[in-house]
Amino acid sequence: MRVLFVNPGAELGGSERSLVDVLASFVAAGMPLEKKLILFEDGEVARRVRALGIEVDVVPLPSALGALGESKASGPAKLDAARAAGRALVSAVPYALRFRQSVRAFRPDLVHTNGMKAHVLTAAVVPELPRVVHLRDFPSDRPVTRRLLPWLGRRAVVVTNSAAVQADALTLAPRLRSRVVYNGIDLDEFRPAPRELDWLARLSGLEPPSEDAVVVGLVASYAWWKGHLTFIEAARQVRHTAERPVRFYVVGGPIYRTQGSEVQRTDLEAALGRAGLERDVGLVPFQHEVARVYRGLDVLVHASERREPFGRTIVEAMASERAVVVARAGGAAELFSEGESGLGFQPGDPAELARAIARLVGDAGERQRMASQARVAAALRFDRRRLSSELAAVYDDVLGVG
Repeated sequence: MRVLFVNPGAELGGSERSLVDVLASFVAAGMPLEKKLILFEDGEVARRVRALGIEVDVVPLPSALGALGESKASGPAKLDAARAAGRALVSAVPYALRFRQSVRAFRPDLVHTNGMKAHVLTAAVVPELPRVVHLRDFPSDRPVTRRLLPWLGRRAVVVTNSAAVQADALTLAPRLRSRVVYNGIDLDEFRPAPRELDWLARLSGLEPPSEDAVVVGLVASYAWWKGHLTFIEAARQVRHTAERPVRFYVVGGPIYRTQGSEVQRTDLEAALGRAGLERDVGLVPFQHEVARVYRGLDVLVHASERREPFGRTIVEAMASERAVVVARAGGAAELFSEGESGLGFQPGDPAELARAIARLVGDAGERQRMASQARVAAALRFDRRRLSSELAAVYDDVLGVG
């Protein structure tokens, strides 16, 4: 079987890391599967995939097309978006021809797309090929995706990363052929290890916290809905009530080119200034060594203010034997057991988040118990080695095998 993977992004966001795990699972399983990846720009994803021994073809996306997104613009911003779409159309036709040539050169049996631009371009340019559409977001939250989903589902099986995303997709397109395949992670990379106090401090420009401090971190891209301001307000509340030192970090940065989709570092710096937290909360740039980030934390906070499709950082921290506090909505709520392998809170509620953090800060035994249970749960449910067999069954379904 010849499977062509298509992904837009060059940097390692959650979707891209999950794709690398899929490819690594197939390589480790030694299945008789010929694989190739088409990317729309070169970067860290290409480097990781080539290191697996998989061919990568970069078909550079024109900047006008790359800047298109699905933000719910209004007023002048809506007019700007329409103008950007017009500019993008000028470059769309020649790009589609180059893309089709790259696809046909591999002669794939099916195409596995990852990311909205990949879904749309593949369905439009090579509609004759069977497809797996890997849906990693709630389509009803996206003005373009919700309209295109029934069309994208033709001649395809839609794979979702949680039951919540699958249910959302089926409300828009009840006839979709769909499967749930939870993301997997490398349990050798994300494993229990002693904490490191110096590294994140150095990256943030702060002094290392004391040995008796509890370190709490938010690891997220700068997407506007990831809850950075909720986390900062919760940190302010915890700082005023905690009876032991607490250090906070925000780890991440901008990774996409889409207009209007991300907060800025200056916004976070201003929020820290207003809260008087400049010496308590460190801002750490996006890191490729993600496993090392968790070694610098005692508690991982997932603070998304809208329902999360999956929540990869939650599972990575759980596998790293760190306690987790999770905004309990969407797919994220499927990843942990309340009070056993993590604590939940209402998305967007900084007071409830602060109470959950304070509970773990104030009780070392409770924090370690949940961290240990989190590692067990992650090993049982999210080992990436299972991905190859689960997706191979999907491919057989797409091709009518079995």
